[in-house]
Amino acid sequence: MPRHKVVPLTDLELEIMNIVWKQGSTTVRQIVDELHAKRPLAYTTIQTVLTILTQKGFVEYTPQGRAYVYRPAVGPDGVRRETVAAVVNKWFEGSTRSLILHLIESDALTAGEAAELRRLLDQKAREARKEAQHA
Repeated sequence: MPRHKVVPLTDLELEIMNIVWKQGSTTVRQIVDELHAKRPLAYTTIQTVLTILTQKGFVEYTPQGRAYVYRPAVGPDGVRRETVAAVVNKWFEGSTRSLILHLIESDALTAGEAAELRRLLDQKAREARKEAQHA
C-alpha cells in the first residue's frame, strides 16, 4: 500500500469508505441500498464519489460484468493515523503533547477514558525503560 499525502475525506466519502471497509468489496448498487434508509442518494452520486475516492487512492476496483466491484486500497487505521497526524501538524504545531493536553483540558475525556489513558501511558513508560536498559 503506497503511502500518499493525506487528502481529507468529506463526510459522504467517509460514510462510503465505512461501508467499503465493512463489506471488504462492494458495488455501487450495494452502497446505494445500504445508505438508502438514512440517506437516499442517487446511484450516479455514489458512483461519482467512488470515482473521486479512486482518484484519491482510497479504493480500487475490478470490472465484473457491467458493474465495478470496489475494495479498500487503504485501511481505516492508516487513514485515522494520517488524519490525526495532519491535525496535529496543522492545529498543534506538530506537538502530540499539545493535542493531548487540549483534550484533557477541554473535558473531552470521561473518567474511564482518563484512567485507560493513564494505564496506556504507564505501559508505554515501562516499555521505554526496558528498551533503554537493553540499549
